[in-house]
Amino acid sequence: MENLKGKKALITGGARGLGKATAIALAKEGVDIAITGRNEEVLKTTTSELESLGIQAIYSVFDVSNYKSTQAGLKQITDSWGEVDILINNAGIASFGTVNEMGVETWTQIINTNLLGMYYVTKEILPFMIKRIKEIFIMYLLRQV
Repeated sequence: MENLKGKKALITGGARGLGKATAIALAKEGVDIAITGRNEEVLKTTTSELESLGIQAIYSVFDVSNYKSTQAGLKQITDSWGEVDILINNAGIASFGTVNEMGVETWTQIINTNLLGMYYVTKEILPFMIKRIKEIFIMYLLRQV
């Protein structure tokens, strides 16, 4: 495996669950971590945990389903870091039920978060990755919640 020490990773939905576990694993390899999410208190707590592993950790609060919010939140990260080496699109939501049971609003929110959110984040971060990296690593975590 390539030495990841000193690389910078952005993990959406990185404050809990699979995103947090990924952040911790990368931090143990010496990767600086930026996490995003909707709950600032949880983001702060996870950021502190990551910093205790000896890396730089930052967070930004926004909802990936909203493009303008995503642009503003990612601008905070890129203004602070200027670069991202690894992008992990982990943010996602789920709801369960049949087509007849699930409301249109619920299905729309799932699509906006899980599909469009991944597109929005990649669209905003990819230019920062392209201009400086020979190889680009973008990960989409697909999971059942």
